Amino acid sequence: MAVTISPHSDTFTVIVTFTPDPSRRAELVEAIRTFVEDVVRHQPGFLSSTVHVGADGSRVINYAQWASRETFEAFGANSAVMGRRGAITDFPHEGQSYEIPFQTTPAA
Repeated sequence: MAVTISPHSDTFTVIVTFTPDPSRRAELVEAIRTFVEDVVRHQPGFLSSTVHVGADGSRVINYAQWASRETFEAFGANSAVMGRRGAITDFPHEGQSYEIPFQTTPAA
């Protein structure tokens, strides 16, 4: 399934911002990739995870979409799953959920 960014989508979006030491940025990206590919993508309601690295390298963003708030909360409450995050927990981060109030695209 492709990532859908639309104010009309019923998906639940979570954006987690990490601020790693630049010398450990690649380690963080690999830890996120491993967790998502080995664990998260198999969870009910998971739709996608897209990782962005800031142009200046100071931030790593994980943009994740879930079928609903409930499926995301069930994932977060699963201690067996959360226990498999590995090195991800070593990095400072902040997560927020978001709604899309509007979207603008180029004029035709």
